Amino acid sequence: MIVGIDVGSRTAKAAYLEDGEYSFEVVGSAEWRSLLRGRRRAEAATGYFRKHVPAELRVTEITTAVHGARRLLGEEVEVIVDIGGQDTKVIDVRGNGFRMNDKCSAGTGAFLELIEFGVEVEELGELHRRASRAPEINSTCSVFAQSEVVSRLVEGYSVEEVVRGVHLAFARRIAQMVPEGAERVAAIGGAAKNRGVVEALEEVLGAEVLVPEEPQVVNAVGAVEYYLRRKGGC
Repeated sequence: MIVGIDVGSRTAKAAYLEDGEYSFEVVGSAEWRSLLRGRRRAEAATGYFRKHVPAELRVTEITTAVHGARRLLGEEVEVIVDIGGQDTKVIDVRGNGFRMNDKCSAGTGAFLELIEFGVEVEELGELHRRASRAPEINSTCSVFAQSEVVSRLVEGYSVEEVVRGVHLAFARRIAQMVPEGAERVAAIGGAAKNRGVVEALEEVLGAEVLVPEEPQVVNAVGAVEYYLRRKGGC
């Protein structure tokens, strides 16, 4: 079995490759040691805290995002939007470049967690779809945006409409980093499980956004795929 571990700011993810099949596990960041399942080390580690993980290889999230997205979505992926808890990276696979937003901006998973009323991710997409209009949410600071959300509710907008407005504000912030002309854009990271975010990105970008079945574990898969490439596919 080959193990790839991704320890981020909020969660730790593991991808286990055995007999050609992947399985996954997600735990809180502080619980990452349990992902080793009694082993002394993983084959590869990535993520914000990768240096703390005993591993044969340690790989940046940029590299693992590319390898993981290509493994799960195909080699034709052109741009990857990796929405993390503390930052969001936009990776231009075609030109081997990337852009990253600052940690205070409204384009991170932490922003969504703070703003979105404690609602489960699975419910947010449904709330988004129920709204026929959306208020403008302009603040790029999470604290001020939260105040703005309350103001919109006081003004008479429904929770569904405010959720849609938050998703569109989030998408506009991220879209500023996406290079023009990209047609095959992939969204990965925990926030990509929110269909409202994905649909808002599609609306703002005017393009379909590809999402793997398990977007949260893409970098862990990419760590395994990178290890295999380095080791000649063993």
